[in-house]
Amino acid sequence: MRFFKNALKHMKQSNLLYFFLLLVFSSVFCSCSKSSNEEEVIPSVYVYGIIRLDYYPDLNAIGNALYFNEIETSTGYLGHGFIVVRTSQTKFAVFDASCTHDRDAEEHIEINGTFAECPICESKFNIFTGWPFNGSAANNKLEEYKSYYSSNSNTLKVYN
Repeated sequence: MRFFKNALKHMKQSNLLYFFLLLVFSSVFCSCSKSSNEEEVIPSVYVYGIIRLDYYPDLNAIGNALYFNEIETSTGYLGHGFIVVRTSQTKFAVFDASCTHDRDAEEHIEINGTFAECPICESKFNIFTGWPFNGSAANNKLEEYKSYYSSNSNTLKVYN
């Protein structure tokens, strides 16, 4: 009987060791990052620039949007430029002007009132959120860049 108790105890410890090893390897291989096989909709490009809002009075009103073909030296993916939208008194949304349906198209999306539209596939995107409207060929949100608004200098820093 004693032999069976020792064997059972050893087996439980051994299984516990295998469980912890499996747990460690699983956490290493199943990280939160994207799989190398999964392609980004709009590939990441380096973006950094400052917009001096005194030169763009249209962006003083909430809900207004402007297209920029460049922000300092940044031009967005394939040089498509950016759409900048004032979403509140102190916040802005900045989107790459590349359509998420056909990212390699030569044309960039264009602002059309309260939405942005791709001239190629005619997908329409909400300019406040970047999400395509139902019925659009595009299924993915526009690539959004980070921004920081400084009310002291009335500037918008755009970066990723």
